[in-house]
Amino acid sequence: MIDMVTVSPRPRSGIKGESTSDEAYGVLSGEERLVRDIMTRKIVTVQSSMTREKASETIRNQKTSILVIYRDDEPVHALTELDLAGEKIPREDISNVDTLQEIFKHRAAVRCREDAILADALHAMTKHRIGHVPVLDATGGLVGALSLVDAVGAVSPAAAERWLAKMKGWSMTPPPSK
Repeated sequence: MIDMVTVSPRPRSGIKGESTSDEAYGVLSGEERLVRDIMTRKIVTVQSSMTREKASETIRNQKTSILVIYRDDEPVHALTELDLAGEKIPREDISNVDTLQEIFKHRAAVRCREDAILADALHAMTKHRIGHVPVLDATGGLVGALSLVDAVGAVSPAAAERWLAKMKGWSMTPPPSK
């Protein structure tokens, strides 16, 4: 079974005298913003049994940039047409891949709660080398998707360009274990 990671809200530290949210969470300024403030609400959902070609067609026809993939009744992954075009899938694997489920069969399913802080979402996304994640509300319902570049850009606009360049080297192959 693939790992399921859900980034949840974290409590403030509760130290007396904290004057700002970043101090309360122990993060850099900007990283204390909530996922809901940055996420994209315009998404399209599909089942993991859909073919890559049909998923690309769906993104183009729906005029949206992010597709959220459900496995059974759970949103488990998010991706873009660029992901589906094969740039993030190792070339030797692309001829054998037909369904979305096959693309993600060895990837952790990373999701975020809308009330989680960006620092925690950024950490999970970079740890698992994932550029987009589904965003859930407190009841587990899908409310949007979060882009790593948008999240980094919200913290530091100058850093977004560096992250975008770094992500181009990522593949759908899971990161090495440490």
